[in-house]
Amino acid sequence: MSLNSIMRIGLSGMFAAGTSLQTTGHNIANASTVGYSRQRTLTGTQRGQSLTYGVLGTGTMVLDVRRMTDEFLTGRLRAQDARLSQFDTVDMALGDVEAIFGSVENNHLGTAMSEFFNAWSSLATPPVSLTLQEHVADTADRLASDFRDMSASLDELSNDLDARLENGVGRLNALLTNVAELNRLIVMTESTATSANDLRDQRSLVLDEIAQLTQSEAIERDDGTVDVLIGGRTVVTREHVQALTISREDGDGSGAGRARVTTVAGGYDVEVGEGSLQGLLEARDEQVLHARTRLDAVAAALIERVNALHAQGQTPGGSGVLFFTGDSAANIALNPALMTDPTRVAASRSGLEGDTDLAREIAALGQSGTSVVNGQSLTEMFNSLVLDLASRSAASGDRLSAQTQIVESLGTRLDSIRGVSLDEEAANLALFQNAYEANAKVIAMVQDMFDTILTMV
Repeated sequence: MSLNSIMRIGLSGMFAAGTSLQTTGHNIANASTVGYSRQRTLTGTQRGQSLTYGVLGTGTMVLDVRRMTDEFLTGRLRAQDARLSQFDTVDMALGDVEAIFGSVENNHLGTAMSEFFNAWSSLATPPVSLTLQEHVADTADRLASDFRDMSASLDELSNDLDARLENGVGRLNALLTNVAELNRLIVMTESTATSANDLRDQRSLVLDEIAQLTQSEAIERDDGTVDVLIGGRTVVTREHVQALTISREDGDGSGAGRARVTTVAGGYDVEVGEGSLQGLLEARDEQVLHARTRLDAVAAALIERVNALHAQGQTPGGSGVLFFTGDSAANIALNPALMTDPTRVAASRSGLEGDTDLAREIAALGQSGTSVVNGQSLTEMFNSLVLDLASRSAASGDRLSAQTQIVESLGTRLDSIRGVSLDEEAANLALFQNAYEANAKVIAMVQDMFDTILTMV
């Protein structure tokens, strides 16, 4: 064994310790960087030198700077995070719907409906007066206006969900393009036998965001690139991207179709799966549609039953007048003829003074015990709708809370693998510093030995 060999062993140790110190410093500097995975310098022994009396070691070498992560756990977390994003999106939409309708104790439309039937109840108490007829017309006009306002609010919410859907698809396309670009950079970097750990972290962060938008799968190739699949279809291959648009396939004409993603270039449909995009579609095509259908049912029943009774009425101004126009919450309105001439609001079929049988029957439509639809009065129909929305919102909140715990648990487990512990890194600093100094002493000792030999010559 020559002094030069011992010198090279010391230098290899100093280089390995220095590399480890640099990696540790990089970890500490990025301890709070979102999506950063801690790195570790892996070292191994160099090939030994065979001599007649045995094999002598020749030092160490840096094998790799490895990114600490768990791809299986990362995949599970992305899948659960996609579901969480979907649940969260639906929950927010349900909160908006619930805010539009209010609660049973505090809702504008329910109050307007009660005032409307109370006005008919007052009219049913003889004598019939113009003031009472005007009051019926006024409450009916306010009630119809509340129906239209609520329907318009649901329209606005649906349009907002559409806009968010379009923005989400645009964001998804941008993220897919980003993955393709990072694929290119990673291949270029690792072609020189250098680990592109930081670029891989950036790509992983982008893939996490993609998973929040739509259920996806990332498959890594041997060259370090990843293919991104959505609904089993490949939308990113190395540096190539298939742009996406959102479409909806109506099933029964109700508007509640299956959500799909369509590739612009490929011309095929891809099911969205779970994620915030699916949440937006579910919120628009199921939750908002459900609320609108129930609201229209209440409005249609009100129009049909009140009109059927009022058309039988007799007043000095005429007979057989429809009370409401329209057929849904979107277009319900008081008959303009009654607004212009409230004396045509009929209280009876006979038109005789003191006869208010019709007013009593219309007032009863809003009273408990009167069967209008499925054994419910009109007031009970609307209150049932509000209770149903509250129940859906509560169930959605419970579902969201349970899913949040699942994601937090997986996130904690993954952070324990890839997260930076400053205490551990501080200990590593001391360890690698001592190793560096020890190897420096080996080199210093060899220099002293060289000096001794030189003085002997």
